[in-house]
Amino acid sequence: MSLDDPDLSRLIRQHATRHGASDDLRAGIRTQVALADAGRGAPAGRWRWGEFGWRTASLGFGFGLMVALLVVPVTRQFELGASLESELVSDHVRALQIGPLTQVASTDRHTVKPWFQGRLDYAPPVYDLADDGFPLTGGRIEHVNGGAVAALAYSHKRHVVDLFVWPSDTKAGPARTVRKGFNVVHWSDGTMQFWVVSDADHAELDRFTQAWQERAAAR
Repeated sequence: MSLDDPDLSRLIRQHATRHGASDDLRAGIRTQVALADAGRGAPAGRWRWGEFGWRTASLGFGFGLMVALLVVPVTRQFELGASLESELVSDHVRALQIGPLTQVASTDRHTVKPWFQGRLDYAPPVYDLADDGFPLTGGRIEHVNGGAVAALAYSHKRHVVDLFVWPSDTKAGPARTVRKGFNVVHWSDGTMQFWVVSDADHAELDRFTQAWQERAAAR
């Protein structure tokens, strides 16, 4: 059976949006390419159109699947980011509606930070930003992607600002998005990643982010 352009496009769409190639499929691609390369050594004048057509189809199919292998991680990354934002917004809304917003209620970082000991396998940074208009109100444990993470609660002009914190070895500047009407800001500093969720304006969350980063840099 030969593969025309619509068939190849359909296969790429199917594989690229659902899963990566298995080890068997990868081996199959390598085999087809090796067979095509071997055909280059055939004596002159013995090429037939069927052999040429099969070699071309095999190479095209292999190339398409290799492109799919490159597309899948990028697609998954975007889908993961959108899914994570939605999950964090849902956690924020649930805490507002039915609680608990804080499992340890305190404006003292020296009370909130030690509370996480024994509840998490890492020590999240905790700062009180009252001088910047974002007083700390407490903290709680949330479960994100199946793991326990720290959630710090702040207040600002009747708005609740949730900051989710967990370890990350990546480093990236603040990125802003909107999910279900809630503003989300995300950044990472090479040791932790931070996700801010609130219905406060993005300009206010930018001030929160800047105040947090300045406090972290000063320590």
